[in-house]
Amino acid sequence: MFTRLDTTTRGWIGTAHARVSARFRPARALALLALLAVSACASGEGDTTGGFTSLSSPGSSNVTQTSAATMTTAGTSDATEGTGGPGGESEDSGTTERPDETTGHVMTGTPTTGEPGPVCGDGVVEDDEVCDDGVNDGAYGGCNPDCAALAEYCGDGVLNGPEVCDDGVNDNSYGGCASDCLALGPGCGDGVVNGDETCDDGINDGSYEGCNPDCTIGPFCGDGVQNGPEGCDDGNDVDNDACSNACASASCGDGVVQPGEDCEAGNVGGSSCMSEGFEGGVLACNNGTCQYDTSGCYSCGDGIVNGPEQCDGNNLNGQTCQSQGYVGGSLSCTGSCTFNTNNCTTCGNNNIDPGEVCDGGNLNGQSCVSQGFLGGTLLCNANCGGYSTAQCNHGNCCQTGGAGSCSNASILNCVCAQDPFCCNNSWDSLCVSEAISCGAQCP
Repeated sequence: MFTRLDTTTRGWIGTAHARVSARFRPARALALLALLAVSACASGEGDTTGGFTSLSSPGSSNVTQTSAATMTTAGTSDATEGTGGPGGESEDSGTTERPDETTGHVMTGTPTTGEPGPVCGDGVVEDDEVCDDGVNDGAYGGCNPDCAALAEYCGDGVLNGPEVCDDGVNDNSYGGCASDCLALGPGCGDGVVNGDETCDDGINDGSYEGCNPDCTIGPFCGDGVQNGPEGCDDGNDVDNDACSNACASASCGDGVVQPGEDCEAGNVGGSSCMSEGFEGGVLACNNGTCQYDTSGCYSCGDGIVNGPEQCDGNNLNGQTCQSQGYVGGSLSCTGSCTFNTNNCTTCGNNNIDPGEVCDGGNLNGQSCVSQGFLGGTLLCNANCGGYSTAQCNHGNCCQTGGAGSCSNASILNCVCAQDPFCCNNSWDSLCVSEAISCGAQCP
């Protein structure tokens, strides 16, 4: 704020200036004059023009402006007390020192006329200043006291303050530092696979199925090196060779059908009884030997009754015609391992069943007479396939009697052709013998 003094006040201050100059050194005089100017401003005398007070001697046309930071006196030539004595040079070169009312910093400089110059500590970066935060205590992130440089800060390449990492680049690149210096950038061991890493579990101790310290993949099944719990490691992905994909050596019971094994734990590999040469059945696996168990398979002709077979060869499985519902006969086995009952019979049940002529006492209405005999008892053959005439006879052809007494025409004609006596004279014992030779059946 500028204050322009009125004529009376300016005259008074000018007189005081002349008197003081004769008794005091310039520095003290300037201080007194400043006090007088401030008092004048406080009393409201003079014009205000923006923070400076214009002082001049009476009658002078020149106006000298004095800033709040530096004060200027013009034309001072009076001798002052001091080493030089009256008329000599003053000990004070005209330089003033005064605390800045805003920042508290002491500002020095040679009084000049015009606008105030840059001041370190006023919180404004001016002219040659690099940093001015108004505090300038050299604290982290602030400014040095001389305003000529920044204090310690993130990005200066030096680890200080709260920083965790400061490489001077701080672009969050791999192996570097985060932009706020409060964390490391991406790197091996952070538990995230990045950069050229192939493995990063955050532990990286080279343990089995873990990661190596250089963030490459640690030992694992399939790397071709036997390590950890592995029984073998051939480095390939063939599961049915000597080393399985689980890095276990081939053995019966490992669940993988290996060379020399037929099957594993119920896995018959798509084979069946038929593929093994049998006619059918269920193929199983012997888990103790890893070989096929064909006990559930069957094949007609092997002499073993299994599967759907009724019999096999001479093995009738304990069955007979009678067990199959027949009265008798001879049971046999076909080439397809089923029963052959052609030689079994129901003859004997007195029922004429299909294929039977008679059955027991059931002669189907036949008798010795119907069979061409003159008498006797007709019987049924044991197989029910025909009659037995063993007990039938030709009656009077077998007995002696008058000439031609045989009632069976065929026998009579046969006998008479041989011995006419039998037909012309009498039927004697010779005629009976001749009748038998002609087919007569005599009891």
